[in-house]
Amino acid sequence: MAGRGCRNNFLPRNFERILAQYGMPTRPTELLQHRCVNFIYPQTRREANWKFEQDGKSIDPGVDSYLRFDNSEVILEAVIQGAGVVQLPKFVAAKAIARGDLQPILQAYATQVGLPIAVLYPQKRYLSAKVRVCVEFMRELAAALKRDDVVD
Repeated sequence: MAGRGCRNNFLPRNFERILAQYGMPTRPTELLQHRCVNFIYPQTRREANWKFEQDGKSIDPGVDSYLRFDNSEVILEAVIQGAGVVQLPKFVAAKAIARGDLQPILQAYATQVGLPIAVLYPQKRYLSAKVRVCVEFMRELAAALKRDDVVD
């Protein structure tokens, strides 16, 4: 069982101020004119790359981050409060989208970021009850997340 936690780009609900200053991005390269909030990996202190794809062509706009955090919940709250534009996994942003706190942008472009989500367990004829219950729970969870368009 595996799935992909895809990433999308979002503006905060109260994006009128941002749009008045920077305009609505219609291409990934226009993100260079926006205040981007980015994730920074704690182990390496490197920023996450924002990569896109359209018609089989890879696009790396090389965004310059306005703010950087190593916690996706902090990033989410900063963007909801109007800090700028963000690229986050759908599963991180799902509740904020449902509440109307975030507005998806650049939906014509697929993002090339998203790590596989997988459950690994020994392939034995007889699994322990704990492993069997856990695997079944993860299958049901993955199916629900796919159904709700939270993961691909």
